[in-house]
Amino acid sequence: MQYKKYIFKILHNEIKLTPKVFSFADDTNQNSIDIYIGENRPDIGINTYSTIGLSKYPIDLICEDGREIRVEYIGMCNSDFHEFSNIVASCAFNIIKDNYICKPGMVAVDAIADYCDELEMKHIYYTVPIFWENLQGIEYDNKIINWLYMVPISDKELEYINEYGDEKFEELLEEKNINVFDIYRKINIIKNENNKEERRNKLSYKWKIWE
Repeated sequence: MQYKKYIFKILHNEIKLTPKVFSFADDTNQNSIDIYIGENRPDIGINTYSTIGLSKYPIDLICEDGREIRVEYIGMCNSDFHEFSNIVASCAFNIIKDNYICKPGMVAVDAIADYCDELEMKHIYYTVPIFWENLQGIEYDNKIINWLYMVPISDKELEYINEYGDEKFEELLEEKNINVFDIYRKINIIKNENNKEERRNKLSYKWKIWE
């Protein structure tokens, strides 16, 4: 419980809003995860969701200095889409139950489709949380805790990532000014071959925390 309070305090200092915290159980009722929900944050009609305590579980990633990396998930979504907290919880159970290795650039395939398959957004893409830069590199008990930002993506965007790589995909998201927390958005990704030096440097700097 003390550990969860520590994670909650770090998160709450960033979100700065009176939250609701709910506990979600898996289908066996043997595993659970707490989800922080900040309603209408960062704006009206958008909710912020984060795990609390997921970083207790190993993901088999080690820093260059030998310290273990642990993760928490955070994401934003339209407030009228009520399944997003379940999606966050299901992604968390991949780590809790199956020792899922998770880092920037990876995709949880069908994480959205499992709950709502009529949307164009089907999967969850993990990246660094650029909206909350302080949620990276948290030192605790000789471990490094990083939050991963959950971005809803489509089948075609997943194909793009597989073909061109995650850095190209993120450059394209920025170039097209994609609203990454709109789970109802239509596909608006086209091939881009232009190099974005500033973006690449920014990503390289942040991803050092994961190496």
